[in-house]
Amino acid sequence: MKTGERQILIGGIDVGLHTSIALLDLSGEIVCLDTLVHPKNSQTLDHMMDCGNVLIMSTDRAKPPSQMKKLASSISAKMILPAKNMTKKKKRLLILDFLEEEIKMNDHEKSALASAIFAYKKFRPSFKKLQDRLEKDKKPHEFERLRNELFLKMVKDINRPFRK
Repeated sequence: MKTGERQILIGGIDVGLHTSIALLDLSGEIVCLDTLVHPKNSQTLDHMMDCGNVLIMSTDRAKPPSQMKKLASSISAKMILPAKNMTKKKKRLLILDFLEEEIKMNDHEKSALASAIFAYKKFRPSFKKLQDRLEKDKKPHEFERLRNELFLKMVKDINRPFRK
């Protein structure tokens, strides 16, 4: 789950006067779900980087806000974006399908979490296929390392904002 000493993360962000950040690890666990009030870009970046190495960023908008582009560029994160803006219903369904138990969130955090889940779901089928193969080959102990390698290769292959 780590590259070097830093945990590899997928981030969702909802920028504005209140900026919400949702960070998931490669197992799909929530590492961070926070809202910063009137943050500078540097504060937002520091907050994310304190949690780990954010390699993918997503938002609920098809056309990402310029602030999000700047944040992603600052940490060399690749962007995964929806083909069209996510509706409240779509965000609610993504979250309900993903969470095992309900957690209290404001609307900004819901948008950030839905965005992170949206991006994570682009990688999950490949992770599952790898896990199944390793279990079949009786090598489940290699999953975390190989999943990280697979993820890094998939991220490297993203040349421009990926839309789905």
